[in-house]
Amino acid sequence: MILKETDAKSVHLAELASLLANPRVPPDKQALIERELKFMRAGMKGESESAYDIDFYSGAHKNRIVIHDLRLEHNGRVAQIDHLILNRLLEVYVLETKHFTEGVSINEQGEFSIWFGGKPRGIPSPLEQNDRHIEVLKDVFKTIQMPTRMGFRLQPSFESLVLVSKNARIGRPKKFKTDRVLKSDQLETWIEKSVETGSPLSIAKIVSLETLAEIGRQLVALHKPLVPDYKAKFGITEEMLRPVAPVPAVVPTPAPAPVRELREEAPIAPVVEAAPIKLTSSKLAQKLGIKTSELIERLVTLGLLELREGKTFITAKGKEAGGEFRMSPRFGAYFLWPEGLEAILST
Repeated sequence: MILKETDAKSVHLAELASLLANPRVPPDKQALIERELKFMRAGMKGESESAYDIDFYSGAHKNRIVIHDLRLEHNGRVAQIDHLILNRLLEVYVLETKHFTEGVSINEQGEFSIWFGGKPRGIPSPLEQNDRHIEVLKDVFKTIQMPTRMGFRLQPSFESLVLVSKNARIGRPKKFKTDRVLKSDQLETWIEKSVETGSPLSIAKIVSLETLAEIGRQLVALHKPLVPDYKAKFGITEEMLRPVAPVPAVVPTPAPAPVRELREEAPIAPVVEAAPIKLTSSKLAQKLGIKTSELIERLVTLGLLELREGKTFITAKGKEAGGEFRMSPRFGAYFLWPEGLEAILST
């Protein structure tokens, strides 16, 4: 009976991938994130392979229950247990899984090394790690309801096993005992042999599958999923992730050419006709035989132009009469008038 599956880690993977893809995360932090992703994926693969072999034999077993990925917190200590198998003899198999791509070696002092790129690299002992998990688990068992016999509370026994990939090589020393480090596909044989060679007294505390399942459900109820704070772990601050506001490029804006006051002494702008039937003020003044300044006065009198703060502006009436205001980059402001306006101005 499987009471709990492995917690989904897709949210953690997505968060790490998002941080890794963020261009504002410094390169040294990205290297740490890449390393974390690599270890997480390797761990997930190892747990998945072991879970398959565990479920194949124990998932539907009439005398066992299985709990995957159990995290317990008790009295300030934490146990992150990859897999638990409990049987009706109240034997608890605590399984630590490791995915070693190229294998693992153990020396005479019980020190573990993994192979990476053909070279050994020391790692913490998974056997010692699992022993610490069992110490926490023992204390947790004291807090849950257990069956009794003749007024005595039944106590479980614990077995520590380290599972590695079935394709990994294991370098074993001659003297240091490593029989609890085995490949995942050898687990069932190890458990069956352990049950066969167990003490006959263990039969006295056999419980029903229903009672065993209730013990397992109490453990699962104490599960506290890990919620990692990756930003704090890698020293990534919100300031690092805050987008830097782009500094707008300063494009110098040319100052508008001043509107020239059309006076008698002002230079006469060249004829720039927007259309063949329109004349500049100076050209129109020439045709009328008057000065440009005199023409401007007539246009102001007729309401076609107006003076504001010493400058000349075309009015709405002037636009209706066909007048246009133009700006020359070289000579400044000037006006165009329809050639027919000459008849009105000459009267």
